[in-house]
Amino acid sequence: MEYEAYYTSLWDQVQRPNEDERGYDEMHTKLTQFSAAIGSSNNAKEITREQWIDSLAVAASYAAPGFEWASSENRVLADRWIAEILTHLDINTSDATLTPEIFQTICTKRVKPYFGSRSGASQTSQQSYVLMNSGIGGGSKSLFSNSDRWRKQPQCIATFTWALHRIRDKDIAGSISYILPVILALVEDYESQAKVWGLRAALILLDRGDAEFLRKSGIASVVEKSTRDCLVFTSELGFGAELLKLGFGCAIRLAKIMYLQRDDAKYTAHWWKLTERVVTDNMYIMDNVAANSALCEQIAPMCEALGPAIARYLRPLVGILTRNLQSPIYLSPPICQLHLVAMKQLEALILACPQRASLYSAEIVGALAFSWSGTHHKQSSGMSNIAQAQELVLGVLRQLIQISPDDVDTAVTRLYDARPDTFSEWREMVPSSKHP
Repeated sequence: MEYEAYYTSLWDQVQRPNEDERGYDEMHTKLTQFSAAIGSSNNAKEITREQWIDSLAVAASYAAPGFEWASSENRVLADRWIAEILTHLDINTSDATLTPEIFQTICTKRVKPYFGSRSGASQTSQQSYVLMNSGIGGGSKSLFSNSDRWRKQPQCIATFTWALHRIRDKDIAGSISYILPVILALVEDYESQAKVWGLRAALILLDRGDAEFLRKSGIASVVEKSTRDCLVFTSELGFGAELLKLGFGCAIRLAKIMYLQRDDAKYTAHWWKLTERVVTDNMYIMDNVAANSALCEQIAPMCEALGPAIARYLRPLVGILTRNLQSPIYLSPPICQLHLVAMKQLEALILACPQRASLYSAEIVGALAFSWSGTHHKQSSGMSNIAQAQELVLGVLRQLIQISPDDVDTAVTRLYDARPDTFSEWREMVPSSKHP
C-alpha cells in the first residue's frame, strides 16, 4: 500500500460510535505495517515533508493516552512509527519537540476541519482579539471551518492533545489561534467527555502559556467564562469526579493568573466564589467517594489563596471534611484515599485560620477518632496507606493541641477512658498526661 493511502486509511479507521473488537484488532494489525508502508514507496526520500508531517498527525492520534482506540499496545506501535517520522523530519526523538510550523501544519490539516468556527455573533471581543491578531491567514477570524465533525472523528482531539504537549512554551502565544478555538469548543460542549478533553487541553495552556500574555490579551478571561459550567458534579457516564478535578484545576490556575493582588477586593471576591462552589457542589455529590475526594482536594489551594479570609466558609468546610472522615476507612482503598485527602485539607484549614478553627476542635477530634479507630480495625491490616493515615491523624491532632489545648485534652481523655488500647498514643500527646 502506498504510504499516503496507508496513513489515511488509519485515520479513517476511527469513527463513532465505538468500534467493535474486530475494528480495534484491524487498527492494531494495520499499525504494525507502518515500516512496510514506508518501504513500499521504493525510497523514503520519495515521501514529501508534507506527507511526513501529515502521517505524524495520524500516528499521534494513536499515541495520545486517554482515548479508547489508543490501547497500550497501539501506543507502543504508534510511538515507534513517530520515532521514524521524526528522524526524517530531523527532530530529536528524545523529546519530540515540535516547531510552530509543524504544530500549525498538523492543526491545519487534521484539527481545523473538524471544528466549528468561533466567529459570528456569539464571539466576544476577547475571542476576536485572539483570532484577528494571530498574524495567520491575513488576520481572518474564520480560522476554523463551520463544522463539528469531531464528534464522529474524535481522533482529531487526540492529535491536537499530543501536539499541544510537544510545542515549546515560548511558541504557545504565537499559535494561540490554533489552540484556543479547540479548547473553547470542547469545554462549552454539552457532552461531559468533550468537556474533559477540553479541560485537559486548557490545563496545558494555563500551565505552560505565558501568564502575562494570557492575562493582558483577555484569553484567561475568555477561558474562565467558558469553564464556569465545568465546576459542577455530573453522574453522566462516570465523568463526575474527573470533571470536578479538571474544572476546579483550571479555575484555580485562572484565578492565580487573573488576580495578583491580595489587597484587591476582586481577588478575595473571586476566591470566595470558588469556595462557595465547593460548598454548593458538596450537596449534590452524596456518597460518591471519588467525587468527594476530587472536591475536597480543592480546599487546600483556597486556604492558601485566602488565608484567614477562608474563615467565611469555615463552618461548612469543616462539616464537609469531618463528614468524609466518618466513612469506615478500612472498607476500600478509595475510602482510605478520601481520608488522606480530607486530613490534608484539615491541616491547611487550621493553618489558614487557627483561632477560628479552634472553635471546632471538639468536632474535628471526634472525626479524627473515627478515622483512627478504623485504622486499628482488623480489615485495615492489609491496606497500604494505613500508616500514612495514622501519621496524618496525629499531625492534625498536634495542630489542634497547639490552638486549643484544653478542649482537645478533655476530648482525648474521654476517648482514652472509653478505649484505652486504641487511644493510648493520643493520651500521651495531651498536656494533662505530662502533669498527672
